[in-house]
Amino acid sequence: MERKEYTFGKTIGGWRSDKSQTVTFIVTEDCNLRCKYCYVTHKSSDKRMNFETAKRFVNYLLNSDDLRYSEALILEFIGGEPFLEVELIDQICDYFKITAFKLNHDWYWNYRISICTNGVNYSNPAVQNFINKNRNKISVTISLDGTKEKHDLNRVFPDGSGSYDTINKNLNLWLSQFRGTTKSTFASQDLPLLYESIISLWNKGINEVSANVVFEDVWKEGDDKILEEQLIKLADYVIENELYDKGFYCSFFDESIGFPYTEEDISRTYCGAGKMISFNPSGNIYPCLRYYGHSLNNHKEWVLGNLKDGVDMEKVRPFVLSTNRIQSDEECLNCEIATGCAFCQGFNYDEAPTPTNFYRAKYICKMHKARVRANDHYFSKLYNLCDIERSNGQALKKQIYFLLSDDYVTYCSYKNESKTDNIMEEDEIISGLKFARQNFLRPVFVHSNNSFDFKNIKEYLNYDILHIVPAKFCETAKEIGLKRILPVYDLESVKKSDSFQENIILNINSDEIEELSECLKTLFKNCNRINLNIIGLDKNFNEEVYRFQMKKISKFLIEELGNNGVLKELNLLTDTIFLDKHENCMAGENDFIVSSKEKIYTCCAEYSNNPDEFIGDLERGIFKDYSKRLYEIKNSNLCRICDAYQCKNCVYINKLYTNEVNVSPSFQCRKSHIERDISIDILEKLKILSEKIELPPIREIKKKDYLDPIYKFSDNIENLIGYYKYNR
Repeated sequence: MERKEYTFGKTIGGWRSDKSQTVTFIVTEDCNLRCKYCYVTHKSSDKRMNFETAKRFVNYLLNSDDLRYSEALILEFIGGEPFLEVELIDQICDYFKITAFKLNHDWYWNYRISICTNGVNYSNPAVQNFINKNRNKISVTISLDGTKEKHDLNRVFPDGSGSYDTINKNLNLWLSQFRGTTKSTFASQDLPLLYESIISLWNKGINEVSANVVFEDVWKEGDDKILEEQLIKLADYVIENELYDKGFYCSFFDESIGFPYTEEDISRTYCGAGKMISFNPSGNIYPCLRYYGHSLNNHKEWVLGNLKDGVDMEKVRPFVLSTNRIQSDEECLNCEIATGCAFCQGFNYDEAPTPTNFYRAKYICKMHKARVRANDHYFSKLYNLCDIERSNGQALKKQIYFLLSDDYVTYCSYKNESKTDNIMEEDEIISGLKFARQNFLRPVFVHSNNSFDFKNIKEYLNYDILHIVPAKFCETAKEIGLKRILPVYDLESVKKSDSFQENIILNINSDEIEELSECLKTLFKNCNRINLNIIGLDKNFNEEVYRFQMKKISKFLIEELGNNGVLKELNLLTDTIFLDKHENCMAGENDFIVSSKEKIYTCCAEYSNNPDEFIGDLERGIFKDYSKRLYEIKNSNLCRICDAYQCKNCVYINKLYTNEVNVSPSFQCRKSHIERDISIDILEKLKILSEKIELPPIREIKKKDYLDPIYKFSDNIENLIGYYKYNR
């Protein structure tokens, strides 16, 4: 079936954005407006670039050995208001074109002129002559903030009067020449006008709105709530009017925001300063116009060079080395929704306690969080009501499991045998969903193992919920409109498996292991991935039978791969091939439980066995000290030296048998290393087939001479307690 797509929530693409670099000419510091949020805080009517200086910049640009050339060039002209100097801009562009042609430079044709104007003098004959002269090589954007009320709050003339009516007269002319795209900026006082403003722009034919909030320290208590409410209102409008695939954009909504940083994210930066170059009227060169003195209030300008001496590459080095890793503090680096949180390096530099490029102002932290919540609302409803998936493919780092009833279906290594009959009421569930949204937790509903009378009420459509459901109730769940369903099978229900599910759970008791491979083969006829839970794991676990069964299923997976070119996934065998770190139980670290009475727990076993041992509630959040650091993978000495990344490392089993949540018993470690050993066979087959089929990056796994990693750990300790000996 053809995948449905959306435009609202996509990034607004730029001209050859992956193959072009930008050169900015600050042609004037003067402006005919005095916008209240403008970052150019030191405007000057007597500072303008002269043509001779501009010519020298062009010559330097096209002839210098200091610069690295991209395939294409964007000539950006900015002020102040750039069209106050339209004759100069025209001269510069002509000189660039002629000089590039004479030099047979690649940029002679691979260039584009980019201008963002306030639109006041857009209909001026000189401006129109310039546009018509460069019609196919120019992009012009007019800044319009939205409704007249919103626009005139900030975008005013020097006498304080609003500029909306003046600019509005030029819109039809502009829209007849360029596609409707604008930049709309929001500050504290105009946030309540956001929803109406974006719709107003769309109604005028301006379909692409690059919207942002200012970086400055202007935000008041409650502004984040207003932003979230306005964005949710806009999202609902888009869905109700089916505008999500009609070519409307608003950059507040972006499929890529709101996820933890990857290592790749940490090793790069959000801002492009230093990758571009800016020229000022007096002949100086800057990493970006925001490092020029007209935008700075606290520190001196950062000059990279000048026309006489060229670029001082020593001054460029800090920009080459600017990454999130050293620009951001621990809060930002470890933020669960870090991606898409914007910043301007020039503004950061000016706000830094000392003049450094390695600093990050965080005034918009709450505003980013509000934006992420609104995006979650939009993409959840888009999926639930329109059956359109968010394309990004990422998921929130943390989850909260709703135990809808005490007889919840077993979904992990802990076998639920609860005899109590508590259930979560609708108001408790809704409170839990609001808590999840507020704290960026993915909601997972764990349904009853014995009955299915769940009501899929309207409020749930605002959330992207994973439903863990016994296989016997799977069809009923689909009939009432549940979307993301993860069926749970056991030995009995395997025999009744007949409908296809991409991803399933199989629970099998440790005393049923002899039937494991046949169960898996049967289930793989109607699914592509199985998450296997071995229930009742203890020191009597039969390792030899388990190894034999896993070898059989490994052979089956290899045959399927060879015959069909498709890797069927079994979490305990195939996951470790593609992982570069542990994805353990995660209870108490990234995964939490909410039960009836709105109590929060580290894991389901803790709730079922010790209901009074909750760590928080939905009203107050997590307020008890439960030694959280011990639940973190980095604080497990065994896990730190082990690369059996598929291991579940169940904290309940750990606590039950070793008295510590971060110390795994030997039989759990040995089981995981059996799986690790057998996965090597699949890995070798994948290496052979990797040239024929597309696969994610695979890692190298080498045989070890032990099954219990404590052997390796103890072998490295000189003063090991003397009497204790561990088997390999």
